[in-house]
Amino acid sequence: MDLNMAINLNVHELLVMGDSDLLIRQAQGDWETRDIKLIPYRQCVEDLSKRFKSIEFMYIHRFHNELADALATLASMLPYPGNTHIDPLEIQIRYQHGYCNTIEAEPDGAPWYRDIKQFLKTREYSEHANRDQKRTIRRLSNGFFLSGEILYKRTLDLNLLRCVDAKEAEMIMNEVHSGVCGPHMNGYVLAKKILRAGYYWLTMERDCFRFVRKCHQCQIHSDLIHSPPSELYPMSAPWPFVAWGMDVIGPIEPKASNGHRIPSLRIIIEAGIEDTEWVKSRLEQLNLIDEKRLAAEEAKGKFAPNWQGPYLVKKVLSKGALHLVDIEGKVTDISVNADAVKRYY
Repeated sequence: MDLNMAINLNVHELLVMGDSDLLIRQAQGDWETRDIKLIPYRQCVEDLSKRFKSIEFMYIHRFHNELADALATLASMLPYPGNTHIDPLEIQIRYQHGYCNTIEAEPDGAPWYRDIKQFLKTREYSEHANRDQKRTIRRLSNGFFLSGEILYKRTLDLNLLRCVDAKEAEMIMNEVHSGVCGPHMNGYVLAKKILRAGYYWLTMERDCFRFVRKCHQCQIHSDLIHSPPSELYPMSAPWPFVAWGMDVIGPIEPKASNGHRIPSLRIIIEAGIEDTEWVKSRLEQLNLIDEKRLAAEEAKGKFAPNWQGPYLVKKVLSKGALHLVDIEGKVTDISVNADAVKRYY
């Protein structure tokens, strides 16, 4: 925006001073811009720089940048004229939900070990490989073994691990983590189990941690947040209105004046039922077991999930409260505190 302003003011010679060594070096062309998100911005700066006769980028320490502080102070002191037109900023609103970190696959469709496999097979490098990349491929190829068309990773104990691509790695993690006899282990144990099963890829441990973090069962059964939302302070005085009581649990069968006990109502009813009616009643109870199992509620106790959801944040209320809706967008009357929810992956 500052370069556009200078172009609109017909400035032909410009000196750009910044306190970010990374951005200045990238603008000068000394350092490479590797972040995909920053590449379009660097290209825009290069295009705008061509419209000046001379432009220079200079790095200056933040505590030496008195000119920027003076300009900011001066701008805050100037009165704002009412007839000045300011171009509005157009903000696009996304009406559909955005999902991130869903699937990570190779952008070119080739597996991660393609260059290593090609080097072991033909002793050739990829077409656009530079000197550093060729040296890295030679170093990595020492730890791999090619048998036919299958690439294996050598281990320290002289075992061989089969190399897999991103699609096979996703299937392996799903089967080991939540398949048959899958104990839903954490990411570190999941990576170790896959290694013992004989599979390998470079980003195994990182992918296992991300896979476990996105597991639905692991998220709803994870531990509750027991930490208080704010710091607790000890009280010198005892809690007000503290009361203690005792409940008697068990049947109470008081004795009569002559020492005779009144039997419970259940014993009286069972004593009055005939044998045929008792067998019929018992069979009806057994037949209803399957229906009760089908209509049973969710598990309770330690087998019940600790978290409900997932939900979407519809509105942020005052004092740290959130208004939630279900995943289908249906409005519900659910309002909770922000410290009682966590992110769902």
